[in-house]
Amino acid sequence: MRLTVLGSGSAFSGAGHNACYCLDGRLLVDCGSPAQLLLPQAGHRLDDLDAILLTHFHADHTAMLPVVLGARALAVDDPRPVRLGGPPGTYEFVSRLVRTGYGAHLHGLIMDRLRLDATVLQDGSDVELCGYRVRAHSVPHSTGPSLAYAVSDPTGATVGFSGDSMLSAGLRRAAQQSHAFVCECTGWDEPVPSHLWWGEVQELIAACPDTRFLLSHLTERRQVRGALLAHDLLSLDVEMPGSAALPEPPESVRAARQAS
Repeated sequence: MRLTVLGSGSAFSGAGHNACYCLDGRLLVDCGSPAQLLLPQAGHRLDDLDAILLTHFHADHTAMLPVVLGARALAVDDPRPVRLGGPPGTYEFVSRLVRTGYGAHLHGLIMDRLRLDATVLQDGSDVELCGYRVRAHSVPHSTGPSLAYAVSDPTGATVGFSGDSMLSAGLRRAAQQSHAFVCECTGWDEPVPSHLWWGEVQELIAACPDTRFLLSHLTERRQVRGALLAHDLLSLDVEMPGSAALPEPPESVRAARQAS
């Protein structure tokens, strides 16, 4: 499974685009950045997008939805459907964003052409979304419902997303279920309200020794030990441990096998 970072900065820092990530060019997780511009730069096509998964409704995770959905709906004559997934109220929230951004006519056109519908997720949800297994865990943030996810492809390779969260049982469960975990690290030197800082992230890393951490939602970039640091347009391949393909044997061995 290929993870691509389309936004690695915190809400107001300017350290990168706002939160947005993509799996295999098919599943978008949050939409705070201009994915219609960045996906082609990462080698993906907006037309291939099957679903958008939201962790919560803050603007730095959702504000580009009207533009991205509009581009997805209107760029081709007969666009494929797009599925939404997220906390209760996701469909209503997205519909309101699109209507506010573009008015009633384009709202109707975008929603109808993409045949938008939503899978409602909550703590403990374990569902299939466009070929991916999505496990949801409630996490505490500032206002409204907020979810962390562990998203698995058909091979079992799993990428997790913290969304925005304080240290919690739900966050630990999501990280423990993941082979790679995109974890917010909004602060470095001291606690920050409603978010994680480096001291807490280190606790989480210690509790999940089998998980590879990718720090995102950054106010600034520093050298760290025990984790990777995200930047916009970074791509990583995530595999189920032990699932890597065996190297192709030499031609002489293949010929001997065929002869026998």
